[in-house]
Amino acid sequence: MIVRIVTMVALMIMSELCIASIENISEDKKILWQKITEENGVVVYIQEIKGSDIVRVKAQIVIDVEMEKIQSFLDDLMYRKKWVPYLSEVRLLREYSATERLEYSHFSAPWPASDRDFVYRQKLIHKDDKKIVFVLNVEESDLMPEQNGIVRADMIESRYTLTSLGNRQTKAELIFHADPKGWLPDWIINKIQEVLPYKMLRNLKFHVEKTNKD
Repeated sequence: MIVRIVTMVALMIMSELCIASIENISEDKKILWQKITEENGVVVYIQEIKGSDIVRVKAQIVIDVEMEKIQSFLDDLMYRKKWVPYLSEVRLLREYSATERLEYSHFSAPWPASDRDFVYRQKLIHKDDKKIVFVLNVEESDLMPEQNGIVRADMIESRYTLTSLGNRQTKAELIFHADPKGWLPDWIINKIQEVLPYKMLRNLKFHVEKTNKD
């Protein structure tokens, strides 16, 4: 009798967990991308994330350059400060393979805010004739410890997707979700996150197309 009761209670708990899981999945599907701007060829969307006050951002643009050439620009550390706003330093910390490496980026911030930096692993996760995808994930490393006066930020998600459209055209997409930490209020963080991917893809298009013509 006791065993039967325990079994029934366990089944009830498992049933409740399954229902909760299904409800969470259904709730997540309701969280759609909201288009907030379209300017200079860049379309920007935001998505509210359950349990977070910081929005997730997606930006897209079409660049009149072949997909593989854009990848080479994205991989070029010396070139990166031309198209990434506020980037004052970028450094290769370790190269694990041709498709995976550890990098460091330092971003300048206007007074009175402190500068931010990231240590992250960049990894190519997909490549074929039509699409290239790589992701950036933060990582702790003794190769670049935290420094006084610089806030070590958290990159929750960063993903670049290049899709070949043919005729020497490529759609570039950036999904970005980060927490700069420190004392900045969430509404300021969200404004920064809405503008940063826009500027990155706008600058990337300008410099890649210009360099390709030179």
